[in-house]
Parts: sequence; structure tokens; C-alpha cells
Amino acid sequence: MEIRRGIGVSAGYAIGEARVLDREEYRISRRTILPREIDAEIERFGKSVEGAVQEVRDSIASMSKRVREEAGSILDAQIQMLQNPHFAEEISAEIRKNLHTADHAVSRVLRRKVKAMEDTGHEAFYRRVVTDLMDLEKSLLQRLVGASKGDVPELTSKAIIIAHDLTPSQTIKLDRTKVLGILTEVGGLTSHTAIVAKSLGIPAVVGVESIAGDVDSGETLILDGTTGTVIVEPDEGTVKRYQAMERNYLLIEQRRAKELQDLPAVTTDGTRVEIFANIESPEEIPAALSHGAEGIGLYRTEFLYLSHEFAPTEKDHQDAYNRAVTLLGNRRIIIRTLDLGADKMPHDGAFDREANPFLGTRAIRLCFQRPDMFKTQIRAILRAASRGNVELMIPMISSLSEVRLAKEVVEEVRRDLRSQAEPAGEGMKLGIMIEIPSAAVVADMLAPHVDFFSVGTNDLIAYSVAVDRANERVASLYQPAHPAVLRLLKTIFDAGAAAGKSVSVCGEMSSDINFTLLLLGLGLRNFSVVPFIIPDLKKLIRSVSVKEAQAVAAKALTFDDSAACLEYLKSETQRFLPDTA
Repeated sequence: MEIRRGIGVSAGYAIGEARVLDREEYRISRRTILPREIDAEIERFGKSVEGAVQEVRDSIASMSKRVREEAGSILDAQIQMLQNPHFAEEISAEIRKNLHTADHAVSRVLRRKVKAMEDTGHEAFYRRVVTDLMDLEKSLLQRLVGASKGDVPELTSKAIIIAHDLTPSQTIKLDRTKVLGILTEVGGLTSHTAIVAKSLGIPAVVGVESIAGDVDSGETLILDGTTGTVIVEPDEGTVKRYQAMERNYLLIEQRRAKELQDLPAVTTDGTRVEIFANIESPEEIPAALSHGAEGIGLYRTEFLYLSHEFAPTEKDHQDAYNRAVTLLGNRRIIIRTLDLGADKMPHDGAFDREANPFLGTRAIRLCFQRPDMFKTQIRAILRAASRGNVELMIPMISSLSEVRLAKEVVEEVRRDLRSQAEPAGEGMKLGIMIEIPSAAVVADMLAPHVDFFSVGTNDLIAYSVAVDRANERVASLYQPAHPAVLRLLKTIFDAGAAAGKSVSVCGEMSSDINFTLLLLGLGLRNFSVVPFIIPDLKKLIRSVSVKEAQAVAAKALTFDDSAACLEYLKSETQRFLPDTA
């Protein structure tokens, strides 16, 4: 039995067999061999090296003289790496000692080399060598495995998914009925793996170093998404103990949801608070409503693009939005226009990769560059708004000029629909996400031009403290309780209140029960959260007065240390809701 530690990002317990997803494009179907197969696997590796070397030589021979002078040295270096006797010895030793297949040995050894490069701290050298190593892995696995594994794995039985990382498109395409839990080597509290897992109620732990290489498919795991604990090959007593904890956890969650489902979120002094849910697809709406959501505060439509290999038609949009409206009846739904870019990119080569994608062409910037794609989505949203209580939200706004341009596009599409005698969503509300510090600072200038704000705290925090929120190496620097973040939130709430505009928070901060009192005290009256937190959120709001929450917020604003502020907020939360961990 081995205990590993990571970052718990989605509460709950998972007990079951591991399913390890191998890196890049190829599926390693078998990871171990019998002793009698050792020599055959070593020979198979040798032939893959010969084939890879010949391919590189053919590439060099086909180059023009000028290109060969510039790029030939890179390919020569790859040949030298392939023919290095030490590399062959490492692979052979991996096969002999651990009884690994040649393909698994290649992936494992090269992964160790990549990790060693990362640990050197020499970034420029690291990037160059890692690129070479990844090219070698791809070339060798192509010969050893022979077929692409595709974008997502096929799950034939329930399992705990283990991967170096999961892209948003992979996560959304997983067969959720068979995923017991998710475990990755990288990621943080607000990585998209964490967000999707939490929204679906799937226990998840991220940031467990080398776990994808250290665990084999079929091994038994226990995953504790609350504490970030992972137990590999647990003994019988440990399994029974966690099975009891899992049953107890599920019973408590079900009881809370049932008790509070139809009760309003009203403070002890009579202030009404609205609670909405965040979703990635209409199929999540029934679960959201059963947990007490009053509507949908954030429909992340980029997952529609990712699940359609990036090119959803207007009918694809229309079908999804109509389905959501039908499930919700007259309840409110806020549809966010696509937020592709950064770590949410299609894999079909439709867009060039950028050196710094989080500061690049993403969300509304991408829409302005691809007006055909943007208008297709706007048409579907406007038509859906004629059928139900639909509102439109624009992400990644940084300035008033972007608001004006976005509104111009919406009006252009509306005029076109009118000319065709089509429903045009007359009177539909239009809001923006405040997730860039520049927008937060000028929120008072933006408010008169929109119907509502929704605060995306994930990116607002990341951009404010300059931290990649998916990078576990700097996860400790991602601090929602940072004094600058709290001041920005107060600025946004105050600007909305002064303009008489609704303000919600749809980022992960609103789904963290430890920040509920703070947000309520700062003036928030509209939460948009992952469905599974709603019962606890309602219970806390119904246990406190606005005056008490305001006192907590005022105290929180006096802290100059994020950790101390967070500990204070946790202690106050437990005071009003003692059974909250």
C-alpha cells in the first residue's frame, strides 16, 4: 500500500481500478510482458529505432540545400539521440527489470528525461531538448503501436482515470457514467479538469507527481477528492474504511439536497439571494435543478465546439440551446459566447498555437477575428431568446470599445434575422464577464452600457497575481484571498450597485463555501456555482444575517496576508456552519 498526496479539487471518494491514459497520440494497450517475451520486446524496440533513424535521414535527404543548412543540425541531433548506446541500454534495462513492453518502456524512460530537464531550471535549454524528446517518443511509438489512440479513451467498465493531464475536450468527451474519479499529474484548483470534475460531482485530485508513470492500469486505487489523498493498492481494511466513508458522504449529500431543494436562499434578516448553476451542456440541467438551482448562471458553450471537433453548425447551436430552454421552462439561463483559446483549443489545426495563449487570441478576441463563427452563435442565441428566458454574456472584455463592438455585432445579426422574418430575441439582456483587471478598474464606465456583470474570478485572480492557474508548480501563489483581489471585487460590486445593474460571481470562488460570507458581505446577491455545492451554500446563507456577513467582509479587507485572511474566513464559515470541513 502506497499513499500519495496531491491537490483535492472535487470532493468525494472513488474506489476502483485505475485506467492510465498514455501521453500524446498513441494508446499503449499492454504495459507488461512475460519473462519469455523480454528478448522479443528488446528486438522490437531496436527495429523501431532503425525505422525512426531512416525516416529522419530521408527527411534530411529531401531538404533543399538552404533548408538543410538551417535545420539539418536539429535532425542530426535526433539521429544521435536515437543511436546513443546509453539510450538503448536504458530501454533494455526497463524492459528486463520491470517487464515492460517496448512501447511502455520508451514512454516511461523519455518521460523521466523530460522531468529531469524540467528540474534543471534552464528554461531555454529545457524547451529545445524536451521538443526533441517528444518528437522521438512520437516517432518510436508510431512504429511500436502503429495506430493513433484518438482524442478520448473508450471505457468498457467503471474506472478511475489517470493522466498526465486532460484537455477540456478530452474531459467533456469522457463517458461520465463510467468515470469514478479523475487523477492527474498537473493542474490546480481552477484548472479545467478541476472545474468540469466539480461540476459533474466526480471526485478529483490533481498535481500528483509522476502518478501516470508509477501506476499501471488495473491496479486498485482509493481517491479522496477532499484531502487530495491517493492510496495505491490499499489493504482490505483500508478499502472497507473508505467504502464506509463513501456511503456516509453520499447519504449526507443526498439528504442535504432533498431538504433544501425547494427552500429559498434567504438570510436570517430577510435578504433574498439567488443561486444559479454553472453547466457545460444541457444534460447537466436536471442535476442542477435537483440540487436547488434557480436557473443557469453560466452555460459554457465552448464545450459545444470541443465536442463537435470545433465546427458546430447553427443547427447544432440551436438544438443545444432549445434543449436547455425546454428543460428550464421559464427559468433564467445565461449563455456565454465561446471562450476558446488558452488551454481550451481544438485539436484540428484550425488555429495557430501562440507563445503565450492566456494573453493571446482567446474568447471575444477570437470572435472578432472570426466574425462568421461569432455571428453563427449569436444567431442561435437570439432565436433561443425568443423561446425562453435567455440572456447573452460576452467573456474576456477588457475595455469599453470591445463592449461597443460586441453590441454592434449582436445588433447586426438581429437586423439580419428581422429581415428574414426570423425570431430576433427582442429585449434580450446582454452582459459581460469581468475577469480582466482593466475591466474591474473601469467597471463604473462599463456598467451603463450593459445589463449585468458576471465576475469570472478564476481568470481575474490569475491575471491579478500573474499565476498560471493550471500550473501546480505555482499553485500556492494562486490566492483568492489576496488583498488586491478582494479590493477588485469590492470595486466591481460597488460599480454595479451604483448603476443599478445585477452582479453575479460565476467563477470558482463562488463555489467555495469559505468565501460565501465574504461575497455576501461585499454585496453579492447572485451566486452561480457548481450544482453540488448548492445545498451547503443555501444552508449557510439561511444561517447568517447580512449584517453579520458585512462584519466578516469588513474584517477580511483589513488583512495584508492572504493565508491569514483565508484562515479567518474558514473559521467564520465553520462558526455559522459547523459541519463544513
